[in-house]
Amino acid sequence: MASETGVAIVTGASSGIGRGIAKRLAADGFDVVVGDVRREPKQGEHYDTDVTTPTDDLLVDEYGVEARYVETDTGEAEDVEALVDETVATFDRLDVLVNNAGILIPGTSQDVSLEDWQRVVDVNQTGYFLAAKHAIPHLVESPRGRIVNVSSVNARFGGAGPAYASTKAAVVNLTRDLAVEVAEAGVTVNAILPGVIETPMQDLNDEETMERQAANTPLPRLGTPEDVGNAVGFLVGEDAEWITGAQLLVDGGYLAGGY
Repeated sequence: MASETGVAIVTGASSGIGRGIAKRLAADGFDVVVGDVRREPKQGEHYDTDVTTPTDDLLVDEYGVEARYVETDTGEAEDVEALVDETVATFDRLDVLVNNAGILIPGTSQDVSLEDWQRVVDVNQTGYFLAAKHAIPHLVESPRGRIVNVSSVNARFGGAGPAYASTKAAVVNLTRDLAVEVAEAGVTVNAILPGVIETPMQDLNDEETMERQAANTPLPRLGTPEDVGNAVGFLVGEDAEWITGAQLLVDGGYLAGGY
C-alpha cells in the first residue's frame, strides 16, 4: 500500500544529485522508485568516495518508506515506459516525477561523434520527454501531481560540450511547454538549474577547473546533492502549488556572478 504522502519516481537516483533528491522525498514521506542504469552508487575520486548502500535500501532503513529499484536506461524508450508501468503496478498511483538522469560526454564539436551526440540527447532530453509522456496520465489523477526536471546552469552558457549544453537548455523549454499542457489539471512542472555540486561527475574536471568553479561560486562552498533535494522538496510541496513553468537556480550565486 502506497504512502499517504505519495509516490515519486526519481531517475538517476542511485548516485549524486538524484540520491540527494530521493533522500529528501523519503524524508517528506514519499515512497520512492529509483530508476537508474545501475543499483550500486557511483564512487568518485573527490566526492562520495565511500558510498556503498544502494539508495532504495537507504530510504527503507533510514526513513521507513517503501522504495524500489528499477533498472532503467532513460536513453531507451522501452525502459522509460516500463519504469512508469512498474511503479503504477506496484503502488497503484504516481504523484511526482523527477527527471534527473543525465550524462556528459566531454569534447568539442570536432571531438564528439554523432553517436555520442545522439546518446546525450537520448538520455538528457528525449528521456525526459518520454518519462513525462508516460507519467502524465497518472499525474493528472493525483491530488498534487508534480514534475521536476533537473537541468543545469549550463542551460544558460556553453563550455561543457555541445550536446550537454544544448540538452540542458532544451529541458528548460520542455518544462515550460509541459507546464502549459497540464496546468488545467492542476499539475505543476518546474525546472531546477544546479550549479557546481559535489558528486562523482566532478571527476570529469581537472584540479584547475574545480578550483576555478569553486572560486566563481559567490557563496563560500560548493553545492551538495542535499541542496538540490531541498529545492525539489519545496517544488513538490503544498507551498509551491501556484508555481509552474519556473526555473529555480540552485547554484550558490554562480550565475549571479556572471559566470
